[in-house]
Amino acid sequence: MFKLIFFVVLFFILMFLLLGVSFLRGLKTLIFGGSNRERQNQQRRQYSQQQQSNRKQQDNPVSRKKIFTKDVGEYVDYEEVKEDKTDSAT
Repeated sequence: MFKLIFFVVLFFILMFLLLGVSFLRGLKTLIFGGSNRERQNQQRRQYSQQQQSNRKQQDNPVSRKKIFTKDVGEYVDYEEVKEDKTDSAT
């Protein structure tokens, strides 16, 4: 019974410490500003959004030009050649 109470109290102490550390970290960010990592993440998001908008503009069919000439992919007549396979080995 004592072990159970000990673990429950230890669990709540750890949760309280984690909550305090999280609060202090948020307070530090509020006072001193965000870290370099947060700025990098924000720049990545902005770059990603720019890339997505560029892709949308490129996907617009009006802005695309036809790359292939008219004769590419044209159907042509062909003749199938059949070969006779005879065993000449005797």
